Amino acid sequence: MIDSGKLGYIYTVLGVILYSFSDAIMKSAMDIYSVHQVIFLRTFFRFIPILILMFAAKSNPYCSHRKTENIFRAILASCGTYCAMMAYKYAALTDVFVIGGTTAIFVIPLSVWILKEKFNRMNLFAVILGFSGICLAFRPGSGIFQFGILFAVINAIIAAINRVLIKRLAFTDSEFTIISYHNTCLILIALTFGWSEFRWVSLMDILILSLGGIIGAFAQYLITRAFKLSSSSGLASAAYAMLVPNVIIDYFVFSKTPDVYILVGLILISSASLIAFRLQSKLR
Repeated sequence: MIDSGKLGYIYTVLGVILYSFSDAIMKSAMDIYSVHQVIFLRTFFRFIPILILMFAAKSNPYCSHRKTENIFRAILASCGTYCAMMAYKYAALTDVFVIGGTTAIFVIPLSVWILKEKFNRMNLFAVILGFSGICLAFRPGSGIFQFGILFAVINAIIAAINRVLIKRLAFTDSEFTIISYHNTCLILIALTFGWSEFRWVSLMDILILSLGGIIGAFAQYLITRAFKLSSSSGLASAAYAMLVPNVIIDYFVFSKTPDVYILVGLILISSASLIAFRLQSKLR
């Protein structure tokens, strides 16, 4: 039977890959709809399957002894979501991916400081190796200095703090509780500040956005579940799996064959993931 820490790493990799597909769908929608409306639609469609599962289990998703911490995390995570969407709107997807990769670097010192997790040099090496693979594969250009990248940097820092907070909450609260506070907060913010910007959505766009939301629901559950099984620092390098969907989309949608830089980047990321995966039972 697979070690729970390693299972958590697998969940995170799968979640990151699914999130990347969901983000790509949302970025394409922002050419037509406002950031507020895209966030609302994504969250709404992401929340539906989660609510169905909770009602089936007769579970109250807002029942928590740590309501204040859940609300704080939900607000912080919502700010990160808005920063990510603004980055996608104003910067190239590949440049945003590179900046997003720095989240893994921030997670390790925060995990050691806040969660008192043990520092592991090999895990840090895996994070640096994986980040090198991302930089080599995407090779960010002058676009890395554009306005949208500022939002990507802020989101990377918030995402690191958010992952540590999820790990703290995972000790006592269910995945559904943690997810519900965040999704509810996002819906309320989008409706409050963006209602006047909402416009009619075509049936085809509803189908596409609902698909992105449902994919995001599975991703959100898998990643949140992973924090119950493994350490936040141990899961950090799994974020580099984002390169996989990028290569798949380029090949099948844009008929772009991966070049030598991407292939070497994949090798580095795969090596980093293998190192981190083997360390999981030691890091929990």
